[in-house]
Amino acid sequence: MTSFTQELSEISKVRTARRSRITEYPTVSVVIATLRPNDLENILSQMAKQTLPKFELLLGLHDIDLNSKHKALITKLKARKVSVSHFKFPKSATLGGILTSLCEKSSGSYISKIDDDDYYGPEHLRDLLDAALDTKAEVVGRAMNYVYLEPLSLTVRRFSSTGIQAVELWSDWVCGGTILVKREAAKEAGWFGNGTTAVDRYLLSHVTENGGKIWRTFGAGYIYRRTFTFHTYVTNYSKYLNNANEQRVGIWPDAIFGTAK
Repeated sequence: MTSFTQELSEISKVRTARRSRITEYPTVSVVIATLRPNDLENILSQMAKQTLPKFELLLGLHDIDLNSKHKALITKLKARKVSVSHFKFPKSATLGGILTSLCEKSSGSYISKIDDDDYYGPEHLRDLLDAALDTKAEVVGRAMNYVYLEPLSLTVRRFSSTGIQAVELWSDWVCGGTILVKREAAKEAGWFGNGTTAVDRYLLSHVTENGGKIWRTFGAGYIYRRTFTFHTYVTNYSKYLNNANEQRVGIWPDAIFGTAK
């Protein structure tokens, strides 16, 4: 069984090897649909800490408005040459419709879908582009190795050589909040559709139906959040706890998640 320390050591080797072969990063557009002001503030803070030197950020405001904290963070992003634009959508808009609209308005050769309620380390975008350039996959995303069970204030680490915890392999599934897709492949797939749910599966399944390949890279650097809210799927937490290799109280503290204490 691989420990957290061993995992970080292997990731460091993979990063070094991939980045040694990269001379220039392609353009990337980050799309975020949000309906919670507090989560928008958190995700903007995380995007401001990304090590990727340059990217475009498109925000889909689902029946909410920017507040002063959001505007201050957007100013911070723009100061480091990140292009930020936002678009207001009515309450009747669907998640798929918002994401698809943002994709159509974007300009990057790659599109990164970010979920406002998850946690992303500072190397997240760069890691995904590293993997995309290395594998030439149409889609790259992360494994579900780290899950924060918010009502329990517990982060579990789930690492395995099989199933959705397996990393660095071809697959038909990656965490939806970590999807990085080639623009042409996303457009041909119909972007994220127009549905209220299963928008990630819509994109992934259509990409593979069109002959595209999906690469699942390492999960460290991303924490999937499970909580009880009106919009989030209510799940049985035992499935996460039963297969956990390790756990930490609260959000897992480490630089790879941007959470070092």
